[in-house]
Amino acid sequence: MNNHQLELAKQLHKEGHLFYCTCSTLPGLLQSMDLSTLKCYPPGQPEKFSAFLDKVVGLQK
Repeated sequence: MNNHQLELAKQLHKEGHLFYCTCSTLPGLLQSMDLSTLKCYPPGQPEKFSAFLDKVVGLQK
C-alpha cells in the first residue's frame, strides 16, 4: 500500500520506459545507461476515462 510509487517505477523500468535504481546503484547506472534504449510512453486517452465516469455517475448510457 505505501510503496505504490516504487512499484510504478519498477514496472515502468520493466517495460523499458525509464531507468530505475536505488541510491547505492545510482553511480553505476549513470555511467552505463543508454538513453536510446528507452521506449516512448504512449499518449494518454483521457476521453476514455471521462466516458467511463459519465457512465458511472449516470450521465451517459
